[in-house]
Amino acid sequence: MRRRRSAAPAAGDALARAAADASLVLASAGDDAGALREAIAAAAARALRAEIACLYEILRGPRALALVASWGERGAPGSALQRLPLDAEGLAAATARSGVVQVAPGGERAAELLDVAHLHAQHGCSHALAIPIAFAGELRAVLLCASAQPILPQAEAVEIAGALAGLFGMALAAAAARALGAQVAELEREKRELERSREQLQAALTEARRTEEALRLRGEGFARAQKLARLANWDWRIEGNELVWSEESYRMLGLPADTGPITYEGFLERVHPDDRGRLQRAVDLALQQAEPYCVDYRIIRPDGEERAIHTVADIVRAEDGTPLRMIGTALDVTEQRRVEDALRLSEARLRIITEHASDVIFRIRLGPDVGYEYVNPAVVEHTGYPPEAWYENPRLFPSLLHPEDTGRYHDFVERMAEAGGRITFRIIDRSGRMRWIATHVTIERDEGGKPLTAIGISRDVTVEKLADEERERLLEQLAAERTWLNTVIERTPVGIVLLDPTGQQITWNHRAQELARATSPGELGGVACLRLPDGQPLPSSECPAMRALRGEVTTARELSLGRADGGTLAVLMSAGPIVDGNGKLLGAVLAFEDITRLKELERRKDEWTSVVAHDLKQPVTTIVGYAAQLERRPHVADAVKSRAGHILASARRLGRMVSDLTDISRIESRRLAIERGPVDLPALVQAVVERTEGDTAGHPVEIEIRGEIPVVSADAGRVEQVLSNLLSNAAKYGDPGTPIKVRLERRGGAVETSIWNRGRSIPPEERPLLFERFFRGKAKEERVVGLGLGLYIARGLIEAHGGTIWVECPGERDTVFHFTLPVMAERA
Repeated sequence: MRRRRSAAPAAGDALARAAADASLVLASAGDDAGALREAIAAAAARALRAEIACLYEILRGPRALALVASWGERGAPGSALQRLPLDAEGLAAATARSGVVQVAPGGERAAELLDVAHLHAQHGCSHALAIPIAFAGELRAVLLCASAQPILPQAEAVEIAGALAGLFGMALAAAAARALGAQVAELEREKRELERSREQLQAALTEARRTEEALRLRGEGFARAQKLARLANWDWRIEGNELVWSEESYRMLGLPADTGPITYEGFLERVHPDDRGRLQRAVDLALQQAEPYCVDYRIIRPDGEERAIHTVADIVRAEDGTPLRMIGTALDVTEQRRVEDALRLSEARLRIITEHASDVIFRIRLGPDVGYEYVNPAVVEHTGYPPEAWYENPRLFPSLLHPEDTGRYHDFVERMAEAGGRITFRIIDRSGRMRWIATHVTIERDEGGKPLTAIGISRDVTVEKLADEERERLLEQLAAERTWLNTVIERTPVGIVLLDPTGQQITWNHRAQELARATSPGELGGVACLRLPDGQPLPSSECPAMRALRGEVTTARELSLGRADGGTLAVLMSAGPIVDGNGKLLGAVLAFEDITRLKELERRKDEWTSVVAHDLKQPVTTIVGYAAQLERRPHVADAVKSRAGHILASARRLGRMVSDLTDISRIESRRLAIERGPVDLPALVQAVVERTEGDTAGHPVEIEIRGEIPVVSADAGRVEQVLSNLLSNAAKYGDPGTPIKVRLERRGGAVETSIWNRGRSIPPEERPLLFERFFRGKAKEERVVGLGLGLYIARGLIEAHGGTIWVECPGERDTVFHFTLPVMAERA
């Protein structure tokens, strides 16, 4: 079944169930006052799941609490709890004094409470709660409940206790009203007997009759009874329009007893204007013998208070039927009406809650004539059948059971009559849809313990069941994926390490252990065991693991890994963050592989490059020398000189390539020699610009010097090599005729040199590759020659000086190469 979302919280459901259960228990008590008190104690114990419940009435004379009813699974309360002083240190007495629900404190404070300490010592109940019960605007009783263990949360128990207090107060008020009605009836009977006696004596002396009547009306005992019952009587002598009122009548009307005689018209002035006409019609109909006089109306006291009055009267007539006197009683039923209104309101609220509940609430009559006494409208949503169908067919529910759950359900029904219980099963609703139902049943019994009715609540838990099944399926799928991932990680030929967000190692595969030659997890990938390829310490900010935990990615960086046995291993390491779908960092992954063989191959390649470059240098030098001689001889034909010039240019390009290969070999083998010395950078830049006029032909070169430029510590020849390469590139890739700008500026402890050219900007995807070996940009590549080694060599030379080199494209058609050189340290 698909569960409907209820707006009421779980505590509201518990409150509604407690109120409904208590109402049923109270209803079963009938009109007997003693049975009602016992029912209140039992209902409170059931609703609050208490093991002992004691009902005390408040005695005003001795100012004490008297035990009038009790219920308990742990036996009856001892003699110490039969009567509790109202001013004693006790939970029940404190509740009577405060008028609010009280919960027993814990610890040593509980031992100071008379009733709580006794319950704990004699019955093992360490948790207690007291409920004030008021009716007719006055606190009349206190209900003390206790248990060994707290079954309900304190907030929920207090909320249920507050609701039960009102319900029990109304029940006691209704019982008091019934008792009051019985007293009124008895008084009426006595009054009629007295009236008959008085009629028999009426023939006697009129003054004696009046004196007797006054004595009767003002008799101390009768007056006290009238005051207690809030019952007044009156005698209207119609012929003389003379009204005789009892003392309670004045009190009922809110008038002093010495006000004097009140006429019929004066009485009508006290009647509520909306009820005055109805009262007069009732009097007229009674005098005409059309209807008996019995009417309810309201009066307004001088202070503005409104009271409800119930009046009945008899008509004394002459032999010819003429009305002589109207003798009646008036009963103040204001509190009773308020209690009745509160009861009706409570019943209406309970009915609204039940009728609008999303769960199915039902009541089943047990026994031979089994059948549904009540089913709320939610049953239509759950099963497709309206309540009327359930009233007509008590066997409707078994017909909806899922075949696989039929036996289990019938077993539950057989056990249910004994103690109720809970069960979850499937049904097929009217539309053919399968639904999961969770049902809780409570059994009501008679005084002999015989089951009478079953009250239950059924909830559609289809969504929860399907969610549980889906969760199980996802867990199985997750377990399979995790197994697959662990297998991939474990069998991959690359070392893999997983870190949590704090940098702690979660797991590593077998290959990682082999490469690190370790048997237990360590700070693999951390700063402690990683170094730069040249053996220098790796800065913590560049550690791949730390960068990954900052959200950065490291791709194929060459590092030296310190092994557990003290050796080192050249590795190519990559690292990256692990994030969830919301971008939250879950950890990091490190992957590294042994590049020892690659390094050996690279070493051999560098040696081969160095050998080839060395072997090519002599032939190239010879070709350049002979070609230059041919070009300079005056008697050689022009055609020969032209061919000699081509040979010379090609040989020189080949020479530069050989030099580049030699430099690459030295850079990568870390054998590049830098002869540092003081260099006047502005003068060097001016000289290099003049010497490369041939390479920059067609592009005017502008030199800008910002501020004072200090002497730098550098190898002038190597710096000239970098400047020549950058100027040549600016001319190659710049638009024809556009200027080339060279700017010098001090930046802290270094001098920054920037070379600008204007042409097509370098695409963003090419910029990270510019300083790699053999990379050539796409701009104007149809007329640019070379191996793509110039920028790679320039980076190696600048980094060998301790500087940095980078490129920027500030505009759509601007390209700027920057490099820095350290300032010469001043001598002391």
